[in-house]
Amino acid sequence: MIQTDSTAIVAHVDTVRTPAPSAPPAVNRAQTIAPVDTVPVDTVPVKAKEYGVLLTYAEPERAPQKADDSFGMSCLLGGLALLFCIIGYRFKDNSRYISKLFGSLTETRLRSNVFDETVRETSFLVLLDLMWALSAGIILWGVLGLTVPDNPWFSFSLPQLQTHRVASIAICMGIMVVYTCLMALAYVTVGAVFSDAAHAKMWAKGFAASLGLMSIIFFPLSLVLLFYPQWTEILLWIALGTFLLAKIVFIWKGFRIFFTQISSWVLFLYYLCSLEIVPLILTYLAALGLTGLL
Repeated sequence: MIQTDSTAIVAHVDTVRTPAPSAPPAVNRAQTIAPVDTVPVDTVPVKAKEYGVLLTYAEPERAPQKADDSFGMSCLLGGLALLFCIIGYRFKDNSRYISKLFGSLTETRLRSNVFDETVRETSFLVLLDLMWALSAGIILWGVLGLTVPDNPWFSFSLPQLQTHRVASIAICMGIMVVYTCLMALAYVTVGAVFSDAAHAKMWAKGFAASLGLMSIIFFPLSLVLLFYPQWTEILLWIALGTFLLAKIVFIWKGFRIFFTQISSWVLFLYYLCSLEIVPLILTYLAALGLTGLL
């Protein structure tokens, strides 16, 4: 029998025994767990606050919509052109009558044939006065447009003069036609009260003659005012100068007719206020109020 050394076998067994796995190294808990206050709350970076001025585009004020009045303006201009053509047709038989109008405006001496006018001449004068009233209506419309926006007495404007152009011009024309008729009636009445019928009729005839002569200038001025509104101011000054010149001549004629004694000064001043100043102010205010209703 072969005897083996037990100690050698045990040693050999110990040398071939698989070594036990080594324990993992100790983990430092304090190093692996970060403090709570060091963990970022949000992973998205926060931009710094920026300050500045934000500019916004202010919406401009819109002007009131202008009505399409091309048809109405065509009718208005067509009516004026028709009236001018009628006057031109009648003028060929009354060409000398224009010179008579100067005499009717300035003369104060009664003549036997002072009222011997034909129906043709009378109707021609009526047409001239009508043309003056319509032309003066356009001039009045221009006066409103020029004076109301810049007048410190008024705290409002009249956009209706442009948004309702034809209607406002028609109103001004109607007011001037009424003014012409009422003034002729007033001159006849006042002349009959303070003088005889012949001088009263002469006075009223001078008023009609002054309007007829002014129509020759007012008509082209009114048309230019409609087509060239940028010339409104200078055209109104020309119209005002023409109106004042005709009024001065007419007032001088009335002064020579009715001034017969010293006390006539008082009546003359009353006449100037009641028939020459107050009606013009009332006409302006009437146009202002009626056009404001549009």
